[in-house]
Amino acid sequence: MKNKIFSLIEQYDSIILFRHVLPDMDALGSQFGLAYWLKKTYPQKQIYVTGSANALSKELQLSFDTIADDTYARSLGILLDASTANRVDDENYKLCDFTIRIDHHIKTESFCDLEWIDEKASATCEMLGLLLMEKDCSKEAAQMLYQGLVADNVRFTTTSVRRETFQAAGFLFEKGADVVQADRINFSSTLEDFQYETMIRNKAKVSQKCMTAIMETAEYLPLMKTFAKAKEKVYALSGVSSIEIWALFTRMEDGVHYSASLRSKTIDIRDIAQAYHGGGHPCACGIKNLTIKQVHEIIDQLAIRSTM
Repeated sequence: MKNKIFSLIEQYDSIILFRHVLPDMDALGSQFGLAYWLKKTYPQKQIYVTGSANALSKELQLSFDTIADDTYARSLGILLDASTANRVDDENYKLCDFTIRIDHHIKTESFCDLEWIDEKASATCEMLGLLLMEKDCSKEAAQMLYQGLVADNVRFTTTSVRRETFQAAGFLFEKGADVVQADRINFSSTLEDFQYETMIRNKAKVSQKCMTAIMETAEYLPLMKTFAKAKEKVYALSGVSSIEIWALFTRMEDGVHYSASLRSKTIDIRDIAQAYHGGGHPCACGIKNLTIKQVHEIIDQLAIRSTM
């Protein structure tokens, strides 16, 4: 698989890097980490990164390219950290001459010409770290990849961490990744973050071994400013010894529906998310466009599952 990917990269003079909507650090880290590596390795090629900016990308001062329609048709498209076709942040990937998908989510569909899916990897950045181990890698690329790796496995604490995770991390460290900077970027909080996380905990309700919170627009907007930042705060409910499953439900920007972030220590909750057109990993799932009735249905199901 690695040889096929490098062979295709060699063949194209124009390469476009895609990732999922509302990007997290693994999505941005894999997209820009690979972009930096490609630009350094192939200065003669045209390398583009596409997608909409969000709060995280603005904080990291990352910019995205505007791409002409005719560029797609002559380009290799590489899709990173995107589990489903409707999650890709630029549907023009379909116009690319050839597409490669690199992802670590549970495979539910195929939508690229060549797909490298490693469901056991803790992050897409981990996969890229392993991919580039036999290549030279700049400090800039290593930094982005390391930041994405430790963000998705939460400082090497998720069940998806494996020997290869540390091999990739060690390689990126050797190439100059600053682990202190990565920790600060991923896990430091502002005063507003602290206040909102406290609000989530104060609203949390416990049923069986499940803890959940439902947050409304009027609650998160003054502190978080955006829905995208507010919905990421599910970790505020984590770390309680007696709790096996926790979930954050956040009112979406349409003012009607809710987004769900579901987490568990070891219990597989993926089927619950899939029943409501969501998905993800066995212990970390997301769902969009839920009604309040569906929110309460899911809470009831999670409570039952938490005792199994």
